[in-house]
Amino acid sequence: MTIDHDPNPGKLLTINEYSDQNGQLVQLNNMKGPKILLFVSMHCVRCIELLPQIRDLRLPNTGVVIFSTGDQEDHRELDDFLHNKWSIVSLSPEQMEEEFEVKTHPFCIVVDEYGRILNKGNVYSGEDVSNLASVNGEGKLKKLFSHLFH
Repeated sequence: MTIDHDPNPGKLLTINEYSDQNGQLVQLNNMKGPKILLFVSMHCVRCIELLPQIRDLRLPNTGVVIFSTGDQEDHRELDDFLHNKWSIVSLSPEQMEEEFEVKTHPFCIVVDEYGRILNKGNVYSGEDVSNLASVNGEGKLKKLFSHLFH
């Protein structure tokens, strides 16, 4: 896992709206509770290797949005693979960089219940996601992520 040395703590998420794989509106600033934003490219081997581990994450009371460079067919297959648990939003690499400052994949941004960025960095396993979420020592998130894995 690579942690961004300038995680912009306290920076607020974008207020942009997105459509997910089912055509549902995704408004990050209106989602309740903590949020995990995962950024993957369908042309990235590490991203494809991460997806089975992400499927096994237990994230009670946490919103998860996957931003992917894939097309509609990729997202239908990914949605089935992930058991229809989370929103999958199509974004180009350029949009990821412009709207979230994401330049590499796979990448994760951890956001608190108020829409403030707690941490961000490259992740290569489900455990990396858990570790990234607990780096800042946030009590609620640390407790939340302590039960991620069996």
